[in-house]
Amino acid sequence: MSAPRQPQPRAGSGASRPPLPPAPAMALPRGLGLLLLLALGGPGAAITIPPEFLQPPELTEQPLEQLVVFPSDDVVLKCAATGNPPVQYHWTREDQPFVPEEHPGVMVAPGTGTLVINASLAGRLQGRYRCFAANALGTALSLEARVIAENTPQWPKEKVMPVEVEEGDPVVLPCDPPKSAVPPKIYWLNSRIVHIAQDARVSMGQDGFLYFANALAGDSHPDYICHAHYLGPRTIIQKEPLDLRVAPSNSVQSRRPRLVVPQDPQPPHVALRGGTLVLECIAEGLPTPAVRWQRLNGPLPRGRASLENFNKTLRLRAVEEADDGEYECVAENSQGQARHSHLVTVEAAPYWVRRPQSGVFGPGETARLDCLVEGKPRPHVAWRLNGVPIEEVPGSSRRVVREGALVLSRLEPNDTLVAQCEAHNRHGRLLANAFVYVVELPVKILTPDETPYAVVENQTVFLHCRAFGAPAPTVEWLTPGLEPALQDDRAFVFTNGTLRLGPAVQGDGGPFTCRAHNAHSNASIIAHLDVKVATRIEVPPQTMTAKKGETVTFRCVAAFDPGLAPRGLEWRRDGRLLRETADSDKYSLTGDTLTVAGVDYADQGSFSCRAWTLLDAVEAEAQLRVVGRPGPVRDLQVLEVDERQVRLSWTPGDEHNSPVEKFVVEEEEGIFAPGRFVERLTVPGEQPWAPLTLSPYGRYRFRVLAANAYGRGEPSAPSAPISTPPAAPERNPGGVKGEGNETNNLVITWQPLAPGEWNAAEVRYRVQWRALEPAVGRWREETVGGPPVVVGGTPTFSPYEIRVQAVNDAGKGPEPAIIVGYSGEDLPLVYPENVGVEILNSTSVRVRWSLAGTPRDLRGHLRGFRVLYWREGWVGERTRRQVPPAPPGGHPRVLTVPGEASGVLLGGLRPWSRYRLQVVVFNGRGDGPPSDEIRFDTPEGVPGPPEELHVERVGETTLALEWKRPQHPNGILTGYLLQYRQVNQTEGGLPYEISFPAGTLNTTLRRLAPRGRYRFALRALTRLGPGPALLRQGSLLPEPVLPVLGSVKVGEVGEDFTVLQWTLAHPQANIEFEVQYMSKTTAEETWRTSGHANSSLGLYRLGDLRPGTSYRVQFVGRNHSGERVAFWESEVQTNGTLVPSPAGGFATEGWFIGFVSAVVLLLLILLILCFIKRSKGGKYSVKDKEDTQVDSEARPMKDETFGEYSDGEEKASGSSGRSLGATGAALGSDDSLAGYGGSADVQFNEDGSFIGQYSGTRGTAAGSSGPASPSAAPPLD
Repeated sequence: MSAPRQPQPRAGSGASRPPLPPAPAMALPRGLGLLLLLALGGPGAAITIPPEFLQPPELTEQPLEQLVVFPSDDVVLKCAATGNPPVQYHWTREDQPFVPEEHPGVMVAPGTGTLVINASLAGRLQGRYRCFAANALGTALSLEARVIAENTPQWPKEKVMPVEVEEGDPVVLPCDPPKSAVPPKIYWLNSRIVHIAQDARVSMGQDGFLYFANALAGDSHPDYICHAHYLGPRTIIQKEPLDLRVAPSNSVQSRRPRLVVPQDPQPPHVALRGGTLVLECIAEGLPTPAVRWQRLNGPLPRGRASLENFNKTLRLRAVEEADDGEYECVAENSQGQARHSHLVTVEAAPYWVRRPQSGVFGPGETARLDCLVEGKPRPHVAWRLNGVPIEEVPGSSRRVVREGALVLSRLEPNDTLVAQCEAHNRHGRLLANAFVYVVELPVKILTPDETPYAVVENQTVFLHCRAFGAPAPTVEWLTPGLEPALQDDRAFVFTNGTLRLGPAVQGDGGPFTCRAHNAHSNASIIAHLDVKVATRIEVPPQTMTAKKGETVTFRCVAAFDPGLAPRGLEWRRDGRLLRETADSDKYSLTGDTLTVAGVDYADQGSFSCRAWTLLDAVEAEAQLRVVGRPGPVRDLQVLEVDERQVRLSWTPGDEHNSPVEKFVVEEEEGIFAPGRFVERLTVPGEQPWAPLTLSPYGRYRFRVLAANAYGRGEPSAPSAPISTPPAAPERNPGGVKGEGNETNNLVITWQPLAPGEWNAAEVRYRVQWRALEPAVGRWREETVGGPPVVVGGTPTFSPYEIRVQAVNDAGKGPEPAIIVGYSGEDLPLVYPENVGVEILNSTSVRVRWSLAGTPRDLRGHLRGFRVLYWREGWVGERTRRQVPPAPPGGHPRVLTVPGEASGVLLGGLRPWSRYRLQVVVFNGRGDGPPSDEIRFDTPEGVPGPPEELHVERVGETTLALEWKRPQHPNGILTGYLLQYRQVNQTEGGLPYEISFPAGTLNTTLRRLAPRGRYRFALRALTRLGPGPALLRQGSLLPEPVLPVLGSVKVGEVGEDFTVLQWTLAHPQANIEFEVQYMSKTTAEETWRTSGHANSSLGLYRLGDLRPGTSYRVQFVGRNHSGERVAFWESEVQTNGTLVPSPAGGFATEGWFIGFVSAVVLLLLILLILCFIKRSKGGKYSVKDKEDTQVDSEARPMKDETFGEYSDGEEKASGSSGRSLGATGAALGSDDSLAGYGGSADVQFNEDGSFIGQYSGTRGTAAGSSGPASPSAAPPLD
């Protein structure tokens, strides 16, 4: 139980009573009762009296202080009260009795005092009303209600003239809706019911007018319509459309701001305590003014002040008396400022300081009803007794009003009454009813007996004993040892009977006894106290420092009393409770940790964990410090402006918990590079200023960035612009060159100065040149705005002196430097001689040459040499194939040699090839004539890899292999070498090898390991040795598949069996699968295998079942990876009912059946075509399975014996259909030696050249091994 707010204890045993701790009211047996303030306990002690006692009237419903009604609204003034005897109601209007029965159309609602006036009478019966509720014990009085009847508002007819202004002028569009006791809401829309867009330039004031700070031509519209929404009558009315016409102007001038709202003179603003204050400043001007607010006698109230309507409105909520003072608005633009001070005075409607409280008293006691009210102006306070002003009630010596309190002495039973305290000033009115009930009652303890209380160590507990009686009973407490509780210095008994004990210790637990007695009777109750272990935090959260964007985690471990529940751990940030939300992952709370994701500067602060129970709570706090790049600097100013020097000064921004190391000054040149800021200089972090030297003829703006250990922050706002006067150029252009683009001209170019180096609005260039050959000529010049300058009529490749100087309107640049350039080049007249070729190996040669002639014959700068070479084919290819030589004009390959070279290494040639070669010299103009042609042949090399290798499983221990000749034989093929071994053999084992003649392109390997996987490496051979290997893998594993079923149903059913029947989705091979089942009725958890089924049979008898039992049944087969998988599942019962699987299959869908039918038709057509082909002598094909199985298993081999080469064209070649029985034309190419495969005769000259045409058989039958029979291979079994 949480401890209540501790009251002030009494100082002695006198009659004064201290404030009491709150105690809950008891529920009445029959739901009725009297909620009274127990006079024995003083103010604030609320109790409930049993319903058999009389009850003074108490209002439960009162009419509104102001009620505005419209023609269609009835007037409903609510009034209801409780009391015993039953309450009677009557009303007054304008302080005169009002009898509803005398007015047709007026009635009182049955069971209450609510007054209902028909809408037709509202206008005639408007005024001030008050309700009286009375019974034999007194009269209660309601607040005064004011009824106001209004007609439905209508906009008066008016003639609206167009509003005509010039562009840039201010505009005010009036609204002026009809007045009402409840002001309407104003909206500005156009004729399309679209809101008029508002911004800093165009906005609506509190008066509903639409203000334009300056008009634009685009503001011209004929339909600016003011709409007024009256909430009471639920009516929206609109003003006649306003036609705004803005005339464009070419003489729009800027002007300083002028305040349109408020207009002087303006009375002081009166704000009411607890209300809302709205201050407004609307300015016109060009450019559009910006508005800011400040309080002249202090800062704006934090958390209660807000700016609205584009800073034009200051709204201050929950006004306090300390908000008195001056509030200033400042409207400013580039032309100046306008200011206005709002004087604010805070007043207050009456408010309670101490409100009179009802009470029950015994005869002879004294009753005191306090009524203390404050307000500004000071409220007038008056008392009424039973609704009658106290001045009009006959006097009594026992009744007196003292310091705002009504005191009734020596009470008698007939003194029971209801008193009213009423206070008012010009801002409002307060009314409170309080009764004095005088009665003799026996002692009754209202606190339940045997109430349990719990408290943690070192805290204070309050044990309640709410005793009722008249006269007031005396209360005393006894400890569990039946000793007076007040003997302990830690104990104190309040006047309402509550015992305060604290700080509690473990030995305080047990039953405490409360005894209450007066002159008539006595009573007692027991209160049980349990003292718990205090909650404590064992591992508090630690203060952390994190970079912006990081994630931090706080941990907090708490220990609780095991008997306390509920309990928990909660986290707060700066006192605000943190919770996880679905739309944000900022905070994550898991167990005893809090994670803050992506921390930002706004996240730093105090994080506390609070361990709580119903009895106590403890907190531990840690700080989160977020570090990062600094914030932007403020108040950037340009000071000490000289002709070409300025001094910048600024105020550093937020360091974000990391000191500023330096400031970076950036500069924008607004004439030639507007909008582009470049870094100018850096200064130390402790120096918030920087001197700058500026270039002539510039308009500069500056901004400053702060940098710390975490990087550079955002830049400041740009400074005001600074301009410098023009001056002569300070440097000349660079990159001056002279060279011709024609044989008879000189083109002079240079790198123009950057605009920032012009020092004026424009720059020109003074270009000078003179010839050096045959003799030094005179200077010629031309002044231009930019490059190039073209000098015509020059000799070919002749030297010139050139200089370029920058000039502007303010003068010339410094004396320029002289460079030498050359006029245009022409094609060389010389060519390389003594060209020779030295054969280095099968792919490289060394080419040498020399250059004859004079340097003038080059007619330009020597750039280098080009070696042009053509490949004409294989050595002996022309003889074998009668191919004509390549035409001389074919595109050669080119090797460029820069500079003055006399030879080069030419590599990348193909072995066993015929080449021709020429060399040319080139200059800047182009190539000279070619040298004499040289022809040479490269020697024979090792061949490339075979072009393709296909592996096909044709039996349980047999693989068929087929390959193609190398695309690049690089010589005369002498044969093939096939190496292979089983994949699961150790890496160190030697592979099997088989050699084949050059004409063999297929073989069959038998007696291999069943279900084994093999790795193959095939190499082609020439006289220089084997070439790189082509790697493949093959497998003897049978290809696993699953049957595709069309539909499955239950056939015959018995008590211990059921028959499953199925159809195939399309024709397919016979596949065996398992049938498994599991009892669903007995909740089995493992599958049992019934047996194996054949897909082609179409049925299976599932036996050994129990009668009346439900089973789950599934079909299990192997997939392409060899894994056992279930491909159909459902539920069956021995009574024959088939329960569909919840997931459902798609095999019965219409689209699937159509798709399967199309596939079946296509397969039938393919089968027919295959039979036709086989009937014409076709051979066994291995291609189909090779693409899907063999190629997908190909992997590079690790063993060095198998080589490193993997066919780069494997994927492309794998898609061309080949078979072991295909003809020679299908196995090779007419353009290479691969076309002469098989076991036929191939004739060559001694030098290897082809001398005969191929004739005879070009292939072998399927399954033949060719010249190399598989019997030549070592046995594998």
